[in-house]
Amino acid sequence: MDDNTIITRPLPKRPETGLQAWLATIGYLGTEYSPDAMLTLRAVPNGGGAFLWSGAASWGQENITVQECNTLADVLRDLWKAVEREHKIFKTLEAASRRPANYPPDRWVDEETKTTLERLLAVTELVFEQQWMLIIVYQAVENPNLRVQARLLAKDNSVHIGGRGPTIRDACRDLYRNAAPDYFASSGRQYDKFFA
Repeated sequence: MDDNTIITRPLPKRPETGLQAWLATIGYLGTEYSPDAMLTLRAVPNGGGAFLWSGAASWGQENITVQECNTLADVLRDLWKAVEREHKIFKTLEAASRRPANYPPDRWVDEETKTTLERLLAVTELVFEQQWMLIIVYQAVENPNLRVQARLLAKDNSVHIGGRGPTIRDACRDLYRNAAPDYFASSGRQYDKFFA
């Protein structure tokens, strides 16, 4: 072998979406820094079918937040910018290659997750109008069914409904199934068409 030969390994494949990159990053934070690492996302109504998103990444004593973003993609992008401004978390180039950065606007959230969230938010706003909040928490725990917790708080916190699953989509679908009786009781209409 020539003394000038440099052996390099190809970098691992980048996650398909910024959301997947975020989930991988939370897993990395949990492994390298603190097992309590989590990503928290919140959506609240902003009138006329619009929503405001906020987000937080936390691990150990660290808690980075962003607020009042117009889309889930915006909150994921802005939250990573805030984390990167304050911390250099990746210890290797290989790990850093998977960071949630530089995704085009349409590649932050996969279509299936985006559609599920849009339906859940639309029916929730229709039923509860302006008095609700959706909270989604991701932790890289061993049991896949407990990785994502989704919670709906409505009517001045008199309504508390939860869902869980291995993905945000699964947790939101579970939340919808659990919320269906409240949706029906609050409005007197069926909403099966949203998640058929």
